[in-house]
Amino acid sequence: MRRSTLLWTVLGISVAIGLFVVKHAVQDLEDRLHALNIEIISDRDAAQVLQAEWSFLNEPARLEALSREYLGLVTISASQTITLPELIELIAANEANARVAATNASSNTPTVENKVVNPDWLERTLITLNKNQ
Repeated sequence: MRRSTLLWTVLGISVAIGLFVVKHAVQDLEDRLHALNIEIISDRDAAQVLQAEWSFLNEPARLEALSREYLGLVTISASQTITLPELIELIAANEANARVAATNASSNTPTVENKVVNPDWLERTLITLNKNQ
């Protein structure tokens, strides 16, 4: 046998083995690609389901019903709102009442208007607003 025939035979066998290895590597990569595409589709479906659930859970009518049932919240009415000038006027009136009550308490003259006044202006305002509800 000549050397060139042996060389071409070895080269042919090497190319055949290389093609076999590359073919199987490509098949493995295609299988992996197919699995990833299936996973992507599955994740998209799951995201759509989650988006639908989120839309349902955040429906305003449902949230309102739940807040009424579990938190005791009700829709506010227009009479419960107050403007800033009205709030300032209310605070001034409460402070005036507190001064009068303090004066009455220090003079030890019993009056009907003598009541316990909370020193915190915000709490006093909230108490007054709750009375107006």
